[in-house]
Amino acid sequence: MSKKIIALAGSPRRRGNTGLLLESAVKGAIDSGAGVEVIYPNSLKIKPCQGCNTCCKIDGCIYHDDMIELYEKFKSADAFIISSPVFFGSVTGQLKILIDRCQALWIEKQNAKHRFNQGYKRPGLFIATSGHPNPKGTRFDSSLEVVRTFGYAADMKITGTILVADTDRIPVTEESPVLKEAYEAGRKLAESIMSN
Repeated sequence: MSKKIIALAGSPRRRGNTGLLLESAVKGAIDSGAGVEVIYPNSLKIKPCQGCNTCCKIDGCIYHDDMIELYEKFKSADAFIISSPVFFGSVTGQLKILIDRCQALWIEKQNAKHRFNQGYKRPGLFIATSGHPNPKGTRFDSSLEVVRTFGYAADMKITGTILVADTDRIPVTEESPVLKEAYEAGRKLAESIMSN
């Protein structure tokens, strides 16, 4: 059976800077034999977390929207690719809403009878772009922290990153050398799970 990677496409622009990098990483993973499902939060109906803590009392969330199906996909994934441009110092709102809704997954995981991965940290690749030219101004660190927090709920550990700055001045195109880096990162991620 093929190993499965879930790719979260945080950018609302499928063929923008981040989208092209994700596409290249996905191709690398597929070429290495992994199955990849790309999820586009911008196209889903996901309500934002209300912080009501109902998920602490019942199994799951009070909302029955597109997120319900994603919980099961996250549990069965062998690895993750998370991609997002930096919007105002963090991941996009679309991706953040999805991540916030993983509070229900976190609560479920804390309940011993529902542990779905028993502490194994599945590998993850984080791809991010920023228009800011100065590495200190890119805010990759704060975006990465949000994605790492998602990893606590999803039993995922970031094992690789592709971080591309200055995309306002030098956008990612079909000829950008960084696409090869993204391809290789996707290939490496897939190879890391194929041997398990």
